[in-house]
Amino acid sequence: MAGGQAFSFPLSRRVLFEIAAGLTTLGVVNGTDAAPQGAVDPAVVGHFAQLRAFLVRADDRLGGSTILSTVEQQIALIALLRRQARGQLRDQLLSAEARWSEFGGWLSDDLGDRTAGERWLDRAASIAQEADDREFSAYVLARRAQRMVGGGDEDRVVGLAQAASRVPDAPVLVRAFAAVQQAHGHAIAGDSTAFQAGIERARALVATAPVPGDSDGDPLGSFCTPPYLAAQEGEGWLRLDQPRRAIDSFTTAVNQWPDRYRRERGVYLSRTAHAYLAASEPDQAATVATEALTLAATTGSARAHRNVTALAPRLAAFANRPQVRHLLDHLAATG
Repeated sequence: MAGGQAFSFPLSRRVLFEIAAGLTTLGVVNGTDAAPQGAVDPAVVGHFAQLRAFLVRADDRLGGSTILSTVEQQIALIALLRRQARGQLRDQLLSAEARWSEFGGWLSDDLGDRTAGERWLDRAASIAQEADDREFSAYVLARRAQRMVGGGDEDRVVGLAQAASRVPDAPVLVRAFAAVQQAHGHAIAGDSTAFQAGIERARALVATAPVPGDSDGDPLGSFCTPPYLAAQEGEGWLRLDQPRRAIDSFTTAVNQWPDRYRRERGVYLSRTAHAYLAASEPDQAATVATEALTLAATTGSARAHRNVTALAPRLAAFANRPQVRHLLDHLAATG
């Protein structure tokens, strides 16, 4: 349920039974219910991976506010089990804890809590290093680069992205994700040629990525798809003050975006609205922003809502136009 509406998720019977079995195995555990040392079932690692994959899909549809508390509870549970485990099982639980912590950071960022997002990502980086999980360490470096875009340390974007690419065991999709962040760093510096080269490098890497099998789950960087790259290209062109090219890229991304990823579609619609306004098309900007605002309300995405709200002062000069007036009234009513 979200906003009074019920949503369904496609879930195979096999996965549903495995998740249910895992939750039954784990039981209800809190900080005072420590199990005896050595009693941790190695199967819980797979169950945590399945549960996380399910919650990632729920986040895509409904937004982080519906699942963040569950994620935090599971992180505490993983940490409890990790303290009781030894050897390889402890390392596997460390890796699981790192992945869940990064997920908590992503949800916090999307909900507008950057402080919590940074805290969770710091935790993920530290734990991944302890576990010698180089694949995930590379991914966290790329995530750090992503978070620097639009912040006070944008000069670090390229360096962090390059560091992620240098990790020997970095999967191809993680290197593609890092190439996107490196491209953004070049756009920040005003270098359109290097920006486009970075995007094309990411596209080449995505084209060589192996197709995951049914048992592979969601590999690191699996969101690096052609629509995602088109959206990131739109961001770069908008930053480089080329709004027409940004509109083309964003429109390609939104038109190809899978329906189940409602929140990200809302985010990129809101960015498309910015591109339309930069191209001196306030009516179209307002129309697209209104659609984005609806998705932001459904998914609880602070990013999409923040993007639309930022348009309001710039659209005020066109308040006599019906589409713009409708959007401004909607924002005034909902806050």
